[in-house]
This record gives sequence, C-alpha cells and structure tokens, in this order.
Amino acid sequence: MRISIAVNRPFHSVLMANSLKSLNHNVSIYSAAPRRYFSGLDDKVHTRFVPAPILSAAYKLRLTLPGPLERFDTFLFDQSVALHLDGTELFIGWASQALDTARKAMRHGARFVLDRACPHRDFQDALVVREAERVGARMPKLAKWFRERQIEEYELAEVILVPSAYTVSSFPEHLQPKLLKAPLLGRCRFPESVRADRNSTFTVGVVGGNPLRKGYLYLLQAWRKLALPNARLLIRGGDFAGYPALQALIRSMPGVEHVGYVPDISDFYQRCDVFVLPSIDDGFGMALVEAMANQRACIATTHCGASEIMTSGKDGIVVAPGDAEALAEAILSFYEDEDFRHSVAVQAARTARTFAESRAYEGAMETLISLIREAPLGGALATEKKP
Repeated sequence: MRISIAVNRPFHSVLMANSLKSLNHNVSIYSAAPRRYFSGLDDKVHTRFVPAPILSAAYKLRLTLPGPLERFDTFLFDQSVALHLDGTELFIGWASQALDTARKAMRHGARFVLDRACPHRDFQDALVVREAERVGARMPKLAKWFRERQIEEYELAEVILVPSAYTVSSFPEHLQPKLLKAPLLGRCRFPESVRADRNSTFTVGVVGGNPLRKGYLYLLQAWRKLALPNARLLIRGGDFAGYPALQALIRSMPGVEHVGYVPDISDFYQRCDVFVLPSIDDGFGMALVEAMANQRACIATTHCGASEIMTSGKDGIVVAPGDAEALAEAILSFYEDEDFRHSVAVQAARTARTFAESRAYEGAMETLISLIREAPLGGALATEKKP
C-alpha cells in the first residue's frame, strides 16, 4: 500500500513510519522539517520537504510564534501538502494540519486517517482555559475558523488514532467508533545500570513544557505544603513567564531548581529519587514510561495517558488531576519509606519493559491496515477488531 504521512514537525512520525514500513508498505513523509530531524527513520522511508515558511523562520531565529501566526502557518502547510501529494492510497495527517490534503486525497480514492495525540480539542480547550484562570494567565480565544477546520477533520476521517484511554474518553459518543488506540511508545531505552540508593538530598523531578497542561500549579502547591527538610524539586522545561501564580510559588520556596537542556534525558531521571508527572492534560506522556524504564519511583495523574499501564501502589502511584493534597501524600510516602520507594522503582522498570516488549503501537498499525483494507470506502469500520 502507498501511504503518505503529513506532519509539519517530526513529533512521533518516525515511530509511525517505521512501524508501517516494517509491514512492507511504501511510506512517505511530507514535512517542513528536513530529513536530518527524523532521528532513527528507516532509510527506506521517503521524505519530501514541504515549506511552512513562518514556522521555519521562527525556528531559525529561535522565536516562539504567537498563536494566530502559528495557526495560519499550519493552514499554509496543509495547502502546500495538498499541492504536492500524489499517488497515495492511504493518507495519514496530523490533527489541525490535514483538512485540505485529506479532501484532495479522498477525491482521488485514498483513505484518510487522522492522528490526534491529544484529547478532543474542545475538551482540551476547556481544561486549558480553566487552568489559565487559576494561574492568572491570559488565554486568548481560539479563532472560530481554525476550530471549525479541526472539527471537520474529525468528521471526515475514517479512523482517528489516539494514544490512550484518557484521550478516548474525551471524544463525543458519535466519534467513538472511529477511535483506534495506539500508545505512543516504540523503542524504549533501558540503561545498563541504575542508581538505586537514595540521594543525600531527596530529589523529585518533573519534565514538561506547557505550564497549564502539565499541572505545575498543583505540584508546586504540594511542594510548599510538604516543606520537606533536605529536599529539592528539579523542573526540566516549563517557561513560567506570564504565569504570575506559578512564579510567586517558586519564589516563595527554597529548593526549586530549573534544569536546562539535558543531552541524555536518562541522566536527568537518574538524578531523581522520585519522578512526578502531575498532568492536567497529557494524551500519553512518554516521559513517564522513560522514567519507569530508568527505575524511578513515579507519580502520575489519571489525565496522563501512560498512567494506565501502572497499578497504583505497586509500580507507581496514580492520583486525580488537580489534587495538590494527593500529590503531597504520594511524595511523602516515598520520602518517608525508602524500602517502599525502592520496591516501586524496581517494579516500575519491569512494567516499562513488559509494555515496551508488547509492541502495542506496532500492533495498532497492523489493526489500522486491516480495518482500512476490509472496510468499504467511506463505510463503517469493524470496531470489534480494535485493541
């Protein structure tokens, strides 16, 4: 089968392309990113450069695009892919970037699959708006024209790839039959050795960019409540400019440290006694599985999709999102009981390995191809075959 993937930046397209190529399909990626940015991509997967001029210029100048410009550039990228796309049987487009290309592909008899790594955009938008109010941030309203394009993508797609049960639950009932769960994990790096002893200073680490979606407010509230002696909180990522409540919390506490770029993220995990992913919204959260693979005791919320592989109290602790009290109790349990922390960390590594060896994503791609081949064009899919 001739398969075309369109994505302006790499995201997890390497995992997708390699999985489909391993099934002996002819796979091409259309992207505004040069091939060198697709680390680990199978040599037999073709890449075609399609310009996204505003995004490319911002990347070179190391600028953050304002929302309206980023959305307009996404629209231009979609238009460009539509002009270049030819001879495909299955078109897989990234959510928000695929509408016009999908229309063209389907007019020429191709099937259309949408990849949506995050929850339904209305569900996600409501969460982010609520969080912005809580941290005193200004949240501009999303342009109506852009939302309408996103909703039409959902309706047009024959299959929507989503990474977790959490993401599945965010979609309305009429779209549920289209959803196919494909957990975003392929190869998972397991270090040859791990540091199992406790740091001289009890160290909690967190990784995440968007301060609103990653739940930093509740982690910082928990950290302030605990006021643990001889403890520190390491934050990898997260730009708190424009978030007054978060900045005030950080200034009010000693022992909170921002960590810059880490060439090998395993080095960051190994610095930690406990890893926390306090997400308000995380479609999957690969950092959680990575930390587990590094034999760290982990805490995550039910709004982190990857938490569904955990059994709370056995290989990690799972709490409700937005619950600073529960986060504090979970951190304290690892702080006070080193044997518990160690046993959870050891089991976490076993769970991560079992999950990685299950090849869940590759299995989802096999199911996808089967569904596309067996369903008539524009027809209902055989949902009972979905994992």
